[in-house]
Amino acid sequence: MMKTSQLEPRLLIGLMFVPFALQLLGWSGTPLGGGPCGAISTNELLLEQPQAFFYAQLMLVGICLLMTIGFLLLMLSFMQGGQLSPRQARLLVGFAGWVALLTALLYFLTRTTGLPAPSSIGWLAGAAEPVDGVGILVGLALLAQSGLALHWWNPARF
Repeated sequence: MMKTSQLEPRLLIGLMFVPFALQLLGWSGTPLGGGPCGAISTNELLLEQPQAFFYAQLMLVGICLLMTIGFLLLMLSFMQGGQLSPRQARLLVGFAGWVALLTALLYFLTRTTGLPAPSSIGWLAGAAEPVDGVGILVGLALLAQSGLALHWWNPARF
């Protein structure tokens, strides 16, 4: 049977891939919606909406960065024979936790209050973007990943 100390890093690494997989689901045009980075369609261009495009790109960078960190942690565990030591992965896990938390915060702020966005004429006040099913799942996955990463990263464990 697997110990919880071995299960926790595997769950964390798995959660790092979930937001990008869900965003791919959003891009495919499912009835659940387009996700935090928007759907790819010809009807509504994100380029015509400066706030939606700017924050969609920031969220995509955060999601891709988390997936990259997940690959790095996966390779680190493969090099150690399937075990991921908290001491070895401390920096990556802490960084991933903060990136996930900031990406989730950015998602929820753009969906509830709207944030100002840069444009060619200056900063524009943006309205709240619509919420969809894929976006909620991505936001919840980011919060779970952030909580697990910051719990596992806790300096008291070392």
